[in-house]
Amino acid sequence: MFKLLRPVKNLIGAGILIVLTGAAIALAKYLPDFWFSFYTDFSRKAMRALGVAFGWIPFPLWEVLLVLLVLSIPVGLVHAIRKKQILGWLTSVLEGACLLVFLFVGLWGLNHFAPPLNEQIGLEVRPYTQTELKKAARWYAEQASADAALAARDENGDVILPSFSEMNKAAHAGFAALGKDCPRLADPVGRAKPLLVSDAFAYMGTTGVFVCLTGEPSVSTSSSALEQPFTICHELSHSLAIAGEDEANYCAYLACRACDTPLFRYSGSYNAFIACYNALYNVNPTAARALWEICSEELIHDCNAAVEHNRRYEGKVQNAAQSVNDSYLKAFSQEGVQSYGLVVDYLIAEYLADQK
Repeated sequence: MFKLLRPVKNLIGAGILIVLTGAAIALAKYLPDFWFSFYTDFSRKAMRALGVAFGWIPFPLWEVLLVLLVLSIPVGLVHAIRKKQILGWLTSVLEGACLLVFLFVGLWGLNHFAPPLNEQIGLEVRPYTQTELKKAARWYAEQASADAALAARDENGDVILPSFSEMNKAAHAGFAALGKDCPRLADPVGRAKPLLVSDAFAYMGTTGVFVCLTGEPSVSTSSSALEQPFTICHELSHSLAIAGEDEANYCAYLACRACDTPLFRYSGSYNAFIACYNALYNVNPTAARALWEICSEELIHDCNAAVEHNRRYEGKVQNAAQSVNDSYLKAFSQEGVQSYGLVVDYLIAEYLADQK
């Protein structure tokens, strides 16, 4: 009797979690004014609580838990087979998976359906002409060229990275300065953490990840030098209940620019220039290539160094990982990996606002 009841209970539990998850998604999608009148604040507080609870651990706790979870699956399966409880084990796994999805969606995932960030911070975003894109790309190229001259470099001319803890302090200083004028972007989770298996994430084409179940912004130390400061700010932005990749990139730019550390200011302008350059190249390759004429030697050197650095991680693993990430973003009504390009709209709006 017990062997029969356990699978039934597990299936009922899984069913309840599926219904609750679906109901929460429906409310967020179809009643956004009601839902996000409280959910964003709740999500930020939840991430802060988790950040305080696990922030003292020097490495991402979720990485260790993930390894233990993966290892427990074959062990549990063997045990279930020996005890002739395979159905009970399978339904337990199903219920556990439903619980993780429910927690992910409930604690943070619904922020994917939040009103656009530009509406929350008063940034006017609209369709832009190619001329406006060219002017913005030129502005960011000039900004990055000026910042490149201030970055500390070694005897080979490569940018020197400080320690990860120093970069964390600089990132928080940037958010503190940013938060004075924009409270929505103030006070992110305690600190970002270096990934234990950074190379593995580099091969997947991932510079960082935010895991809401433990409140841990995590960054790959295998990414190029000018990506790391920007990625730290990007992942910290996610802890502020900003789920969209394009919006987190824009926040990273703002936080980097608000920082008084030359490296962070350069990392922000460098990544903004690359985003605008790529967008311009897609519509007007000739105009994009012309931008190199105004780029400083240091900026060109750093662009070439980043290309060479990232080339060593390219391959089938990265392509497969990007396909998985694309599917995840589409599941939350975003535009897949291509949504990373939407940050350009925000960057053009930022440029135009600066010109007023």
